[in-house]
Amino acid sequence: MTAPEGNNPYQHLNFLVLSTGEAAHELGISPSTMRQWARAGRIACVTDHNGWRLFGMGDVYALRDAVREENR
Repeated sequence: MTAPEGNNPYQHLNFLVLSTGEAAHELGISPSTMRQWARAGRIACVTDHNGWRLFGMGDVYALRDAVREENR
């Protein structure tokens, strides 16, 4: 998990972010599925200067809860 503080390269983002792998882990899916969902617009993401996707923690938790509801 990346928090905006000190010399963090993502400090211009004023929310907590998760990497693709971290977000996928929270959702119980593979990183490749996470990337597919981002491309499909199922979850919003931003990219850093290296092209890495970053997902808002709140968005990930909201999607996790929605997926759990779908599976009930």
